[in-house]
Amino acid sequence: MPCKIFVLLLFAFGFTFQSYSQKIIVKIFAEDRKASPLNDTIYYDFSQSLTWNDFKGKPDESFFGGAVTASGFAFDSKMNFDGTNIYLNIGVYTFFTKKDSWKKPDINSAYHLLHEQHHFDITKIGSEKFIAELKKANFTKENYNRLVTSIFNKVYKENEDLQEQYDKETMHSMNVEKQQEWNNKIDTEIRAISNQLNSFS
Repeated sequence: MPCKIFVLLLFAFGFTFQSYSQKIIVKIFAEDRKASPLNDTIYYDFSQSLTWNDFKGKPDESFFGGAVTASGFAFDSKMNFDGTNIYLNIGVYTFFTKKDSWKKPDINSAYHLLHEQHHFDITKIGSEKFIAELKKANFTKENYNRLVTSIFNKVYKENEDLQEQYDKETMHSMNVEKQQEWNNKIDTEIRAISNQLNSFS
């Protein structure tokens, strides 16, 4: 069942640079955002899976699928300048929106819910790839704005393609054998990401 993808770019750049000797020091991290249960947004949490109650949107009865997961990843950034060096902090977060996610009344099984959870997991995998690509980038004061946007667009498109591949190969969860293969693959990747983050904490 499909996944709606949302794109959100937040910039906070507003500095005039005067010296070519200035260094740009970049810190890139996954933000640990929390939201109230009353909030429309759910931020990705390794210890908290989606429930059917999180799917608050109105079903599209003309749509062939039984449920839609609306998720995305985004980033915000903050820049400081101490007169010598430029400090750029980029925080990346993964989210799910309740009002844009929906299920039809006859879709209630744990099997189908896991399929939707894995759409959210794939989004998280994409956000971690974005972080990895940012960490490999060679930022300068001349290219940082263009380069961040370029990397984001590239990784986001790749993540959209992966979401489509997931639905195509599992036939939107109807191919049980392929669904199990993807379950194993996604669970392994998510576990590796979680273990890596825990090792840094």
